[in-house]
Amino acid sequence: MARLDLAWDARLALPAADLAIIGTTTWLREEFEAHLGKENDDFPSSAIGSLLMPKAARVATWFTRLYSAARLAEYLPLPQDLKAVILDGSGAIKHLAEIEAPVVICVLDRSVADETAAEIVTQLRNTHGEPLSLSENLGWHPPPGVEALGFTVPL
Repeated sequence: MARLDLAWDARLALPAADLAIIGTTTWLREEFEAHLGKENDDFPSSAIGSLLMPKAARVATWFTRLYSAARLAEYLPLPQDLKAVILDGSGAIKHLAEIEAPVVICVLDRSVADETAAEIVTQLRNTHGEPLSLSENLGWHPPPGVEALGFTVPL
């Protein structure tokens, strides 16, 4: 679906390793087993883990770094070559102010009563942020049931 097969050999030989995902690693590894596909597409679905190629024991190559939110302080500051960081859940989002990367994506769980993570993101947007239109600037329209906002902040 992502057409990664067009340059797969090059990706295996020299992967960029420029994406980091921070969250509860046991949950992330379970989620990597889920398959992605498009409705009415003849292209077979792929496991998320096979697309992201996370670093794990005994892998030949990888390009996604995984960090445990509970132990993130041990790895700060994050490597300078990261182009994107995904903060999955409130445990990861509490480190938002310490993350420096061109793109940071925060995944909020609105089913929990604790709104601390949402408040951190909203405060950063309100105090340092410049609004960004997801549809106009990024050409992306969130699917039904997904709440999304975008903004830029100086590093």
